[in-house]
Amino acid sequence: MSDSDDFKELDDSALLSRRAEMRAELERLPTGSQGHAALAALYDQSTEEVNARATKAWAQAGRMNR
Repeated sequence: MSDSDDFKELDDSALLSRRAEMRAELERLPTGSQGHAALAALYDQSTEEVNARATKAWAQAGRMNR
């Protein structure tokens, strides 16, 4: 995958795996490096996708429990 990842295209398992890979790489890269900053921004985008999916799942679960 590249920096132009579209996390919406990944299923939940692939998204979580990709995030784990990114976290491991973030721990390896020097904090102030350009690569760290770029990967951190990409990781933040993946967090937004995880949050959107969780929000949708909670909303659907709420409708089912009514």
